[in-house]
Amino acid sequence: MELFLVRHGQTQANLDGVYCGSSDLALTALGEQQADAVAAQLSGVSFDVVYTSGLQRTHQTAQRILGADAEFVQLTGLDEMAFGEWELRHHKELQQQDAEHYAAWCADWQRTVPPGGEGFRDFSARVRLALADIQQKHAGQRVLIVAHQGVISIICTQLLKLEDRAMWHFRIEQGAHSRIDYREGFSVIHCLNNSGKAVA
Repeated sequence: MELFLVRHGQTQANLDGVYCGSSDLALTALGEQQADAVAAQLSGVSFDVVYTSGLQRTHQTAQRILGADAEFVQLTGLDEMAFGEWELRHHKELQQQDAEHYAAWCADWQRTVPPGGEGFRDFSARVRLALADIQQKHAGQRVLIVAHQGVISIICTQLLKLEDRAMWHFRIEQGAHSRIDYREGFSVIHCLNNSGKAVA
């Protein structure tokens, strides 16, 4: 499987520096430009199947890459981690208004759950199941996943057989694409955050 990975373009939450997981935000003007840049990068590549999360920022990004009438599969297993009561709030606000919970989460983010949100272990397990389903269905095919920073980072750790906590070693940029080929349990990174032309 040739797996191309694209993070959605910028949203207002990215611009404001607030937590945004399940909040369903649209792309900003810059986010649209970033998606158009990826469209140019991938213009010479055809895909057997395209997956997005269930959130509109990935749908809009995919449509700008593939065309407004393009077909793609929405998979909620690829949604970003839900931050519950912390959605669309800045870490400085949380340090003041929910200091105890936020300090506990920062100290042990793998086991502490944001109030009303999703725990990291549940999130990473959900993404692993979604990836396994895609791998099973599309062996030997060229696949595009348009998703989120956290989701793509977990996919990278899974394909490279790393622990989930290693996700922080992968910074997934907007306006770029990555490619990892997977075959018979072995993965090869072709590029990460490539903003140039993709090689089909």
